[in-house]
Amino acid sequence: MLAVGLGVAGLARAGDPEVAVTLVPLSGLCGGTSAASQRDIAERLAVRAWYARKPESAGSAARLPVIFFNAGWGGSAEGHMNQIDALVQRGYVVIGIDQKGPEAYKAFVDFSNEEAFKRTRAAVDLKAGAFAKDNSAVLDILQAAIPCSENHDVASVLKRLDFDRVGIMGYSFGGAVAAETSRQDPRFKAAVNLDGWLFGDVSRLGLQRPFLEISDDSGLPTAADLNSSDTVLRMTSKLTDEDYTQVRANMDRYGGYFLVMTGSRHQSFVDASQRSFLARMASLLPSANRTIEAVNSYAGAFLDQYVAGKASDLGRLIASRDDRVKVIFAKPPAVEATQ
Repeated sequence: MLAVGLGVAGLARAGDPEVAVTLVPLSGLCGGTSAASQRDIAERLAVRAWYARKPESAGSAARLPVIFFNAGWGGSAEGHMNQIDALVQRGYVVIGIDQKGPEAYKAFVDFSNEEAFKRTRAAVDLKAGAFAKDNSAVLDILQAAIPCSENHDVASVLKRLDFDRVGIMGYSFGGAVAAETSRQDPRFKAAVNLDGWLFGDVSRLGLQRPFLEISDDSGLPTAADLNSSDTVLRMTSKLTDEDYTQVRANMDRYGGYFLVMTGSRHQSFVDASQRSFLARMASLLPSANRTIEAVNSYAGAFLDQYVAGKASDLGRLIASRDDRVKVIFAKPPAVEATQ
């Protein structure tokens, strides 16, 4: 039911002419973060900020809520402009965090046997935790630069950011990183996971902050899948089954929202699902447009409520009979909207 892969790379970019993007340098900024730490982060990460080209009110000093975005395994935030544009239109600044080097995605994923599966799971758990720390490091650097940002090119971006209202969203492996980031760092008020297995400590400990899980409609593995002679199918089915059980148990404990986008597949959540001629011709993604629209509606309402702290139609959406969405679980978390 959840992700059957770790990500999709090399995707088409959508883009809204009313949305501006700025490459955010992480080295040479002022503030309390050491120059050596800044250089290390800058060498490994590419950070972009997307925001409304025309502020809602000219000269307004009001800061905007912030959403960090993590792409899938080896992918880029630019492959998710459908989601990013929609968030910017709702009044957010989106910070995309991409790992620069291919060494960040070394090919250690191996489901060929039980022992390899265990090694892979442990390695990916560590990777999710490390990427989560990168998100926090970027937030540290940006926060520290605010008091003296007037002297830097990034000043116009920093002026827009409300660091008391920060959330995080991710796709596939990036969804696991988003959830783990919010678990590790309370500054990330809420997390949205777009069709990813959970990795890192969050998979077993759960998330005590508002959490939205959005899955594709590939279904839970059958008994035949779980006992298949095909080792890869058996191992991925096992991971999907365990992930679903853990997510449900954690939401029973802490609250959260678990939605399935009807008719969707893992690739339905990326821009290429709407723009790839080959994908459409192969009928791989029959409901791409409706999936993207539903994701943007439900995720946007969730983030409005739990990050932006403003009026949201999340409750109405959850209660509606929307044929695009199956509500698997819905229990308001103990932690309420940002004050």
